[in-house]
Amino acid sequence: MHQETSPTSARSAPAAVRRAALVAALDVVDSGPEERFERITRIAREAFGVSGSFLNLAGAEVLTIKSQQSDAVFGPTIPLQDTFCGRTLDQAGPVVVPDARADDRYADMPMVVEDPNVRFYAGVPLRVGDDSVKVGTLCLVDPQPRTLEPDDLALLEELGVWAERELAAGADEDRLRGVLAGLQPAPVAVPGYRIGGMSVPHGVVSGDLHEWHLAGEALHLTVSDVMGKGMSAGLLAATIRGALLARPSADPEQVVAALDEQVGPDLGRAESFATMFNGRLDTGSGRMDFVDAGHGLVLQMRADGRERTLLSSDLPIGLHPAGFARSSGSLELEPGDVLVIVSDGALELWDSTLTSLSRLGAMWREEPEIEPFLARVRARALEHDPGDDLTVVVLARD
Repeated sequence: MHQETSPTSARSAPAAVRRAALVAALDVVDSGPEERFERITRIAREAFGVSGSFLNLAGAEVLTIKSQQSDAVFGPTIPLQDTFCGRTLDQAGPVVVPDARADDRYADMPMVVEDPNVRFYAGVPLRVGDDSVKVGTLCLVDPQPRTLEPDDLALLEELGVWAERELAAGADEDRLRGVLAGLQPAPVAVPGYRIGGMSVPHGVVSGDLHEWHLAGEALHLTVSDVMGKGMSAGLLAATIRGALLARPSADPEQVVAALDEQVGPDLGRAESFATMFNGRLDTGSGRMDFVDAGHGLVLQMRADGRERTLLSSDLPIGLHPAGFARSSGSLELEPGDVLVIVSDGALELWDSTLTSLSRLGAMWREEPEIEPFLARVRARALEHDPGDDLTVVVLARD
């Protein structure tokens, strides 16, 4: 083995650390087989008629086989220096080895001198990140010596580009999840009250949002649901969140009126709308003033066992006629009372009707602690996929 291409040499150590960090950030090493990668290696093996095709990721010292199509099963990890991938990390482009036994760089490798007696190898680099760091290879192996024509090599490179995009998509989703996690409301301590919530996107991005914060002695609480799912709904929800945070101490009437004016046109142009419950709680008296813009998914549970659903008579933001005043309301949160505010994904956990709110209420009475209650809701969502973004917020007065 040539020292200048060793992945563990002193010269390549910083690159190995950088590479290993990028591979870890992709968050695919420990996730098991994924069809998005299996499809690529399956096509590669069939297209080239070889005994094996592999998608490999290179750490600092170990190579992980993320996807393999081969009669002989390898890995899932192999010492990096014992692999073609490990010995070609410093090479910029594709590597084709017509006969490994006749090539001093690879002739001593266990996979060449022992089973599966690899003779032919062809691999293209997989690169990620702004500086295009090589984190692995898409490769072909066969026990018979052979080579690749230019058209064949071009096809292998195209499959490699496909694999790179799948890896990058996963990295983008991870970054997006990190951004979304940072958009969750920060915990607040409100003497005499407990508040908590969760939002589970149907895909990567949620069109739901929930927000709470303190302004003096008042607790401001918002739950909103943008029509639709996916990236477009998530972008609109982020716009609404920004407009909310720009008015931290405004009354609900002012907040929703401003959103009608500022965000309503954007929603209209996007052929979308957003329902919203926005409330301001006087923590001393327990009085909450609110505006409900077409949301109507609020369950108030009394300490004595009674409950009621707060319905809405207003249109959502984006559909409400310009210049028309909003209706406002108020409620009293007595000691022992609980508010459960949800997006419509919560209704799909049962029968898609408002009866589902009572089911959630019954679940709360069985488990009147916020985190265990939310854990039960998540478990229900795993058993009965709502097919929509799901948000649940609980405000309880002790």
